[in-house]
Amino acid sequence: HTRELKNNAYVVPEEDYHVKIGSKEYFEILFDHNEFTELDKDMESADPLKFADTKPYPKRIKESQAKTELKDAVRTAYGKMNGLDVVVACMDFSFIGGSMGSVVGEKIARAIDYSLKTRAPFLMISRSGGARMMEAGLSLMQMAKTSAKLAQLDQAKVPYISLLTDPTTGGVTASYAMLGDFNIAEPGSLIGFAGPRVIRETI
Repeated sequence: HTRELKNNAYVVPEEDYHVKIGSKEYFEILFDHNEFTELDKDMESADPLKFADTKPYPKRIKESQAKTELKDAVRTAYGKMNGLDVVVACMDFSFIGGSMGSVVGEKIARAIDYSLKTRAPFLMISRSGGARMMEAGLSLMQMAKTSAKLAQLDQAKVPYISLLTDPTTGGVTASYAMLGDFNIAEPGSLIGFAGPRVIRETI
């Protein structure tokens, strides 16, 4: 971002300023009177691979839950937007980099099922570093699952709006983020399959 020094303080031009927010703020903005019903709000990740890097995966999950007050990296809900029914799934980057694991894929799939049942449009707000490495192949399977669910939504002629925020990368970009009837990007968002650091290290 470009910055200008005024009165010994950096001022970021308004048109160049990108506020990074999470599901709490998006739900407040989008749902009428901030009234909504959350779907599958208590779903949590298991540890089928018994994965450990610098710490065991269950410990990482618990620490992220304590720090963010979230159960996982996506929240799903339904309510009214401008008086119209809508189903919203919103990712939170603060939870393990918004990574897509089994819970993220399952919650999105179930939210799409709710859209199919009610014929309410589906809005997906993506912010993610990609697939969750601690779940390996189980994480990558969510790409196919969510894409298949969106194909059902398409066949049912129920609208799907994809909002891409900063960053939207990896397996999320390679699946549901790019499959919208309308794909909308927030200004200044990093959107791509691989991030700049990965590209630099590769070439």
